[in-house]
Amino acid sequence: MIKLVIDTNVLIDASEDYYRYANRIIDLVISGNVQAFANRGTLRENKLLASRKILDEGYSKKLEYFFNLVKPVENIERLDVVEDKEDNKILESALAAKADYLITSDRHLLKLENYKGVKIIRPDVFWQIWEEEGEFGWEKWLKSFING
Repeated sequence: MIKLVIDTNVLIDASEDYYRYANRIIDLVISGNVQAFANRGTLRENKLLASRKILDEGYSKKLEYFFNLVKPVENIERLDVVEDKEDNKILESALAAKADYLITSDRHLLKLENYKGVKIIRPDVFWQIWEEEGEFGWEKWLKSFING
């Protein structure tokens, strides 16, 4: 199963449009197709920011459900590798979770591209990978359909 750490900015961006890639990724977590992880501090921060910035009641309820599915991790290693020091904690969570992907829109994190095996990518890039390689990717579906 693919393991994700989803940055706060992605969760907030997803509220703007139900068709955004960020929103689709949240749906993948809710449907059980991927797993999301966060440390307890980040999860508290996510909940607080969501309550302040998100006005859409339906999306807020969806996020509450999402938050209940996020698996907690304990950051073991303290990092000082990201230009914006506050961003180190999200990368620490990704390492602690042994995540495949850290999904973010933060340019400081995106500059790293990959850190100790964690791919750091934007939501649209993850969605493209999911469609091509994910469990329900069109390419896999087509191959299974053709091969019967």
